[in-house]
Amino acid sequence: MKRIILLLSLIVLVLSTVCHALPEPQAKVEEMVNSVLSVMRDSQMTLDQKKSQISGRVQQFLNIDSMSRRTLGQYWDGASVEQREHFARLFIKILEATYLNRIEDYSDGDVKYQKQRVKDDKAIIDTVIVANELEIPVQYLMIYTDGSLQVFDLVIEGVSLVRNYRSSYGEIIRRDGYDGLFALMEEKVRDMSEPASGSSVQ
Repeated sequence: MKRIILLLSLIVLVLSTVCHALPEPQAKVEEMVNSVLSVMRDSQMTLDQKKSQISGRVQQFLNIDSMSRRTLGQYWDGASVEQREHFARLFIKILEATYLNRIEDYSDGDVKYQKQRVKDDKAIIDTVIVANELEIPVQYLMIYTDGSLQVFDLVIEGVSLVRNYRSSYGEIIRRDGYDGLFALMEEKVRDMSEPASGSSVQ
């Protein structure tokens, strides 16, 4: 009898721990999404003002080192410390602008949180953006590091941002080296930073 009671106690303890651990990944994603949408839905600000205010907010939820490593793939080891740091600085600006542009398109819609899967130090959060009778699936891939969960990849409409960039960046490095890649990335950052037309977004 004592063994049965002990076993049941252990099961309850394990289930209790899992139940408390599972909501954390989704809560983290909700915090990031809500912090962005609260600004994007402010009709008193222009689009450029919104992006300026949001800039940097998203970065605290991203594992920049992991995303950079995964994106450069086999070319990460061959890069110098300076090249890695330069790449990370440019890459995070591109990712942030890409994410904001997608959120901007659907900022009047709703975000539905479908399910989360947690295994060891990783988690996948499935969401759907519903706007204008369209449903856009967005997956957040997260990893637990330095005491918190951070996003290391986004899968939008079935397309992994990291995998997509890894393919194109790898081709550029093979052809033009790191200097060629950085030149193209800097041009992309400039293009994405250009002021948007119009004074406000309703």
